[in-house]
Amino acid sequence: MRILSALLTLLLALPLAAQTRKNNASRWDQIYLNPDSKVPVNPSTLVLETSANLRPGAALDVGMGNGRNAIYLARKGWKVTGIDISPEAVKQAQQEAAKLKVEIETRSGDIEKMDLGRDKYDLIVCMYVHMVAVHNARKLIDALKPGGLLIVEGHHAEAQAMGLRPVSGGPAGYVDNQLLHVYDKLRVVRYEDRIMQAEWSNGPEGKAPVVRLVARKP
Repeated sequence: MRILSALLTLLLALPLAAQTRKNNASRWDQIYLNPDSKVPVNPSTLVLETSANLRPGAALDVGMGNGRNAIYLARKGWKVTGIDISPEAVKQAQQEAAKLKVEIETRSGDIEKMDLGRDKYDLIVCMYVHMVAVHNARKLIDALKPGGLLIVEGHHAEAQAMGLRPVSGGPAGYVDNQLLHVYDKLRVVRYEDRIMQAEWSNGPEGKAPVVRLVARKP
């Protein structure tokens, strides 16, 4: 009876999860279609600093948005795959890449439904995707090549206490040491948890609590 009840609960949850993903994609589409949205357009400072002395290889940009980091890396010689749940964001990234005459591979959809492969990427970037980086930690670790680097940046959950809300409408950010815990199989190269200028949703003084992780796969 317990097994039947659990199975019924799972079956009922599936349509809800699908609808949530659809709503999330639509929400992001509206953000990228809105000319008043404060969408970052420049490459991330953390990506610039971390990749500066790296030898170009294969890179994955999770939640690439308009392609600001994916295109930057491609222009530096990286073979880049960019993923985003928003078809509109992917379209904008493709248009910008074509305009700049650089090649990037793009995939639109839910990363939880994607096969990222194993030992495939020298660099994986996850900027302001919050729970995506947490829920898919094992998948991202597996996708990294030995010696590959993971770059994650996003709000700390304390951002919610400051009245900040992620544009996606999802969780406000990472709790204390959460990234260190879920990526404990990697060797930490750099970790920050401090108040600074965020790339998305800053507070009244232009800053927000931000968490940054750079870690290497052994």
